[in-house]
Amino acid sequence: MGRVCGQYVVITPYTWIENACVEFGDRIKAVEPGCSGSECSGVIVSHGLASAHTHLGLYPVRHSVLYGLKLDEWVKTFAWPWERLLLEEPELTYYASLLALNELLGSGVTAVADMHFNEDRVLEAVLKVGVRADLSVAIMSKGVFNSFDEALSENRKLVSRVKGLGRGDIACRFGPCTPRLLKPEEFKAVVEEAVKAGVGIHTHLGEVPEDEGFLVKEYGLRLDEFIRYVGLNEVDALVAHSIWVETALDELLRSERTRLIHLPRSNALLRDGVMPLEVLREALGGVSLGVDVAPTYSIIDEAFFAIGLHCLGRAALTPEDVFNLAVSGYRAMGFGTGNLEEGEVADIVVWKVREGLAGGIVSPQAALIAGLAKPVEVFVGGRQIMSCGEPVAAEDIARAREALRSCGFPARSAGPYGRPS
Repeated sequence: MGRVCGQYVVITPYTWIENACVEFGDRIKAVEPGCSGSECSGVIVSHGLASAHTHLGLYPVRHSVLYGLKLDEWVKTFAWPWERLLLEEPELTYYASLLALNELLGSGVTAVADMHFNEDRVLEAVLKVGVRADLSVAIMSKGVFNSFDEALSENRKLVSRVKGLGRGDIACRFGPCTPRLLKPEEFKAVVEEAVKAGVGIHTHLGEVPEDEGFLVKEYGLRLDEFIRYVGLNEVDALVAHSIWVETALDELLRSERTRLIHLPRSNALLRDGVMPLEVLREALGGVSLGVDVAPTYSIIDEAFFAIGLHCLGRAALTPEDVFNLAVSGYRAMGFGTGNLEEGEVADIVVWKVREGLAGGIVSPQAALIAGLAKPVEVFVGGRQIMSCGEPVAAEDIARAREALRSCGFPARSAGPYGRPS
């Protein structure tokens, strides 16, 4: 039986108690008052956080989103060249994923939904670090794969392997990448594969205005008609971005199995637009947060940015609101409620508030979102994966840094104003 204590224990995104302890095995047994003195002073205990849309393999090119390129230009300039190298040297995906997971873990993330290539190597990194994961292959008929069939086959193999593990902490889906990189009949075929396999879907939808314009021009389909045609609202679906979805809101609302993922930093830096979060929260009763590709793979940085991004909206977000976004990925992926309550999975983060912090804190959630504390102990399913602020897989992560340092991916030459040429 494990036991952790804190000056503040966050029970739900909007509630906490002071001077309490959490007892747990693989699940939480009890949360009870009774902590005092140095054992709990300056300590916050919370449920683990989640990134519900992540591209772990793109971690080495994360800083490239700072150049102000629009999505398609960034993809052709940075993402696709790196991804072609990953397909030639799959081991680089393992190293990149280790480093990305290490940074996510350092911001309290204990569950990720990842969509990319070489997901068998991503799976190995996930197992090494010890977080929960929901994995899918970015299926496309253009881009880095030679064909749609090649991409679909890779996802089939992933589903088979994950099911063979029989683990409750690792899940999988099919990942039709985006309507602009798949024909509607191909997207529909992927959804049918998911239904047949008894798994869900992970996709990008409404990321840029061109998404719906492309469907209308090429296939005569509005976004809502596309959703109906492919059967997207008939399966469990993680739908990333969801910025330009006005015409499809009613269709998305038809299914409680659709979970929308908010990615504030990548959407702002790639000039995609801003998710109408206040509207979607009212309509769907919950949206999850993800890192996507961002300058840091920190869910705390993502949550902090979200507050600033939406402060001029109809309803400004509070720290408790964005903490809710950061744990609701557990609900989206089907791993739990994200609450520290009896019977829930024992995914627990122990945070130490920065020494010398002047004054008190408004709430423990506010202190976390403001970056005033860092994880020192992390448990997933009751198993410790971080101790004294260091991941259990620290030696492997050090080797990953060295491997990527010598991988030889070419730096881009600078064009006008220092931008990539």
